[in-house]
Amino acid sequence: MDEIALLPLVMRWLHILSATVVVGGGVFLWLVVPRALTRADLSTGDDRSAVQDALLRLWGPLFHTCILLFLVSGFYNYLLITRFEHTEQPIYHMLFGVKFLLALVVFALGVALTSRHDWSARVHANARFWMGLLAVVAIAVVLVSGTMRALPKAPAAPTAPVAVAVETSAASAE
Repeated sequence: MDEIALLPLVMRWLHILSATVVVGGGVFLWLVVPRALTRADLSTGDDRSAVQDALLRLWGPLFHTCILLFLVSGFYNYLLITRFEHTEQPIYHMLFGVKFLLALVVFALGVALTSRHDWSARVHANARFWMGLLAVVAIAVVLVSGTMRALPKAPAAPTAPVAVAVETSAASAE
């Protein structure tokens, strides 16, 4: 049995676990929390808004940690492993570009939703819409990733036969 390279395995795990937290958390905050707040015995819409804001703020540190893990593990996986497995496959690199741009949208939306600064007040005012957009785009990233994973690896380049130099002496040539 081949030995398992530990660092690539850990990086893959970090990438998948980060995706699980971001996508799962986004879908939960989009679909479950608003309905739970509506059913809860909260006296006003302001109470529901305060709870939703608190949840988003609590999710922030976890989300930001996942973004860091995504970037570190994603660049490691792409730059040191997968791009060499897909040489001569422009579709793979095109999908990587699409995935990366979509991931940047997820990162930006998550930062805006979890921000405590004034510039994010408009995002907070319509948090359910933006959380829905984050969840849908995050799911799109997962779908693109699955497509990339399903692509066949590029065939290994044939190796040239090693030329063996044979020295002949002048005496043996006679």
